[in-house]
Amino acid sequence: MSLADIRFPRELENDNTAETIRQVLLRHTVKLRPDSDFVVARIEMENPLKIALRKARLSGQIRCGFEDIAAKLESERIGIDGVRERTDAHYGKRISRLLLFSNDGAGRLYRHIEQMLKVHAPRLLGCLLNVDSDVFGHLITDKDSKIKTVMVEHKDVVCEILRAMITTPDIHIFPR
Repeated sequence: MSLADIRFPRELENDNTAETIRQVLLRHTVKLRPDSDFVVARIEMENPLKIALRKARLSGQIRCGFEDIAAKLESERIGIDGVRERTDAHYGKRISRLLLFSNDGAGRLYRHIEQMLKVHAPRLLGCLLNVDSDVFGHLITDKDSKIKTVMVEHKDVVCEILRAMITTPDIHIFPR
């Protein structure tokens, strides 16, 4: 799914923030891996985003670690598929999860991230942060630790973090 086609949470659609966020994300995309055409937005880690991530961590809405994230998403996918089979519900057609990852991952990690983003589209949006895993880990845990991947799990917190990406005039996007 293309960034141009994503459907944001209703909250962002209703307050007319969604289109601004979409344009910001589209403005500076990068290939996730050199040998792939899959693109993601590359985001600069600025203070509004740091504050939003800390707030999300304190509220327990951030899940760390690729394997744990993958297991949670798969469990949710199975549940959503079950609901779809029993009803005519349209669950999972909008972004409700945000996958954020550091810029110092190995090619293998980025291949797995790409696959995860494809399998769980359109409800999972991924963004490459212009920060290494040491800085990202310290931001998330307030300790010296390395974190390469986190998932924001609640749509309200996803909205807060997406808004934080566009809060200041420099728009928080790392130039190409």
